[in-house]
Amino acid sequence: MARQADRHELYERAVQDPVHDVQFLQEVYRRVRRRLPHRLREDFCGTAAVCAQWVKAGKGNSAEGFDLDGETLEWGRRRHLDPLGEAARRVILHAKDVREPGLHRADVTCAHNFSYQVFHTRAEMIEYLESVYRNLEDDGVFVMDMYGGWEANEEMEEERYIEGSDVRYVWEQVSYAPVTGRQDCAIHFRFPDGSELHDAFVYHWRHWTMPEMRELLSEVGFTRVDAWFEEIDEDGDGNGTFSPTDTGINCEGWLAYLVAYK
Repeated sequence: MARQADRHELYERAVQDPVHDVQFLQEVYRRVRRRLPHRLREDFCGTAAVCAQWVKAGKGNSAEGFDLDGETLEWGRRRHLDPLGEAARRVILHAKDVREPGLHRADVTCAHNFSYQVFHTRAEMIEYLESVYRNLEDDGVFVMDMYGGWEANEEMEEERYIEGSDVRYVWEQVSYAPVTGRQDCAIHFRFPDGSELHDAFVYHWRHWTMPEMRELLSEVGFTRVDAWFEEIDEDGDGNGTFSPTDTGINCEGWLAYLVAYK
């Protein structure tokens, strides 16, 4: 089963929710700007599922996606853009570094799935955030997701079934170096016949903390940076709803967004 599996499809089913992502991006923009955004830039876009959902959400919407992996972009073009028909013309995919300029300045830029952590040094991160700032409209908004908690840097595996299937998604935190903040992680998929798609995706990140990122966003010029944390249900688990907070939630594992207003 592992040999026949499509890793991109499994990844999307396991960790992505483009409908929720687009709704959240619209919500945080409208909350302050009092209107809906129309131009999206999705950095580290992968299969461009969010770009596709963005243009489906409104006839006046357009999107640009940036990613260095041409094979993944092509998979996303076939899976998500081709079925859009005429609306696909409102999505432009770039096989380029996310620090490159787009064709248009964006109302909203997003960097999801923690992929910005490929930048390991302060200089690299500043260079990226400065490019984000330049490529936003004057009232633009930048949204990035984050994770933390006292289990965030443990060497461990976390396993769960992909909803509606008997395939198990495995998140492995392979190693963490406290001196540099480097964290090596991997995604595996395990199948009911005992086979495994090992190292389907491998990441070599620096785990940036929320105070670090808030300070850097302010340093490059963003005038306001809000933290939105996932709410916790009565069992102590995240419920998928995010709300703004000045303190956050101290627990073993949390998910959050930073929302930076230009």
